[in-house]
Amino acid sequence: MLTFDNISLDRILVPVDGSNQSKEALRRAAFIARQFDASITLLSVVEFGKVMSGVQQVSTGGYMPEHLTAGAEEMLKKMAKLVPEDIHVETEALLGDPAEVVVEEAEEEHYDLVVMGSRGLGKIKGIFMGSVSQQVVQECKCPVLVIHG
Repeated sequence: MLTFDNISLDRILVPVDGSNQSKEALRRAAFIARQFDASITLLSVVEFGKVMSGVQQVSTGGYMPEHLTAGAEEMLKKMAKLVPEDIHVETEALLGDPAEVVVEEAEEEHYDLVVMGSRGLGKIKGIFMGSVSQQVVQECKCPVLVIHG
């Protein structure tokens, strides 16, 4: 017989891009967080290549201007306001390949669960695409809950 004792979730990572799917993923993550008294970290990943041309990337010499993540940070503030006040929430905006950053962050920061939408705002406007959630599911070492809809 299976027992369901000793299941704990302390930290939930929720990659978001402001899309309706990421809002639904956040809603589900908040429900789970409340059940386990867990905290939520909202993560937005800005693809460096999509916000800067190749010439601009070379000319920065590795320096990452803060304005590159400003839009993501603003969106994260709005998303954080959607989380019920009794749930601890943090936000983080990072630069890089979205799938790789989510997997690295989940592993390095020891998250217990990743909750994300299966699709985001699309290639032009958004950060996440269906392939991102697929890659996270395949590579992430912790459980991943993908919200379809």
